[in-house]
Amino acid sequence: MAWHPPSHFVHLLSVLACSLILSACTSNQPDNHYNQLPYLASLNHASITVSGFSSGGYMANQLHLAHPEKIEGAAIFSAGPWGCAIKGLSHAMMSCMKTTLPMISQQERMTMLQKASRSGTIGDPALLVDDPVYIFMGQSDAVVAPAVTESLITFYQMLVASYNLRITALPEAGHGFPTLQTDAECGSPSGHHLQNCHFDGAGEAFSTLYGQLEPPAETNLKSDVMEFGQLEFFDGRGMLDRGYLYIPEACRDDNNRCQLHIALHGCDQSAEVAEDHFIRNSGFNRWAETNNIVVLYPQAKKSLPNPKGCWDWWGYESEPFFSRKNQQVSAIIRMADRLTGQTE
Repeated sequence: MAWHPPSHFVHLLSVLACSLILSACTSNQPDNHYNQLPYLASLNHASITVSGFSSGGYMANQLHLAHPEKIEGAAIFSAGPWGCAIKGLSHAMMSCMKTTLPMISQQERMTMLQKASRSGTIGDPALLVDDPVYIFMGQSDAVVAPAVTESLITFYQMLVASYNLRITALPEAGHGFPTLQTDAECGSPSGHHLQNCHFDGAGEAFSTLYGQLEPPAETNLKSDVMEFGQLEFFDGRGMLDRGYLYIPEACRDDNNRCQLHIALHGCDQSAEVAEDHFIRNSGFNRWAETNNIVVLYPQAKKSLPNPKGCWDWWGYESEPFFSRKNQQVSAIIRMADRLTGQTE
C-alpha cells in the first residue's frame, strides 16, 4: 500500500515551498523607503578600520587580509584565524569553534596566504606590518574555544609588528561582546551576546586602532543612528535589506576630518534577530561621538544555510569565502568607498 503523508504535513511543505520561492524571488528587490548611504566629505582622507565579534570577527579578519590597502587596522573579538574553514563546514565547527579536529598548521596557513596573494585573491600581506591589531579572548568561552583565538594571535604575530598587537584575555568572560552597556553578567549566556565584565571592549579597540582618545560621551547621544538600504551594494542573499550608520555631530560638517570604522555583529546579533542591541549597546557610538569616528554597521541576513544570520566565514554564500570575491566583503568595501568618496 502506498504511503500518503498526513494532510497537515503536505500543507506545511506547501507553505514552506511557497515561502522559499517567494524569498528567492523577492529577497533582493530594491526597497525605496530606506535612505541612500551618503558620501561624507569629512571622510575624504579617512583611515578605515574594522572590528567584529564571533562570525563578525572572522569577517573582520577576512576584510583586513582581502583589502589591506584600504583597511588599516582590525579589532577581533572571540574568533579564529583567516581561512580556518577551508576544509568545509564540519571542519569549521570541529576545529574553528571547538578543537575536536586539528586546525591546519600555521605553516600551511601562511603558504595558502602567500598563494592567495600572488593570485590576487587577497591583498599583499606585507601591507599589514604597521597596522594596529586588537584581539579579545574570553577564557571561559564555550562557543569559540580559547585555543582557536590563540591561533588567531599566533597568525597575527607572523604578520604585524609586535608593538602593534594588543591582546586581552579575561578569565571569566564567555562568548559575548564585552561592554559596559548591558546588565548581562560576565560569562553568562545572553540573548544578544553582550556581557558586562566591567571592561569596555569598544574603548579598548578604538584606543588600539586610533591611539589616545577623548573620554566617551554619555549614553544619551546627540546624534542618532541612520538606517540605509544595503541592496544596491549586494547581489547575493546573505545580507539584510538595511544597514546602519552612526555619524557624530562633528562629522556632519564637511570641514572637519573624521575616521571610518566598520563594526560587524556576530551570529544572532543582526537587526533582524536582536533589533538594535548591538548597534546601540556595544559602546562604539559613545567613543565615536567624542573622537570624530563614523561607524558603519553592515547587516548579515538569516537564510536556510545560515539560520543565525552569521557572516560568511565558511562559504555558505560564495567561494572562495576568504577572498576579495566574497560577496559580503565586496559589498562592505563598496559601502566604505561610497562614504569616503572613492570611485566605485
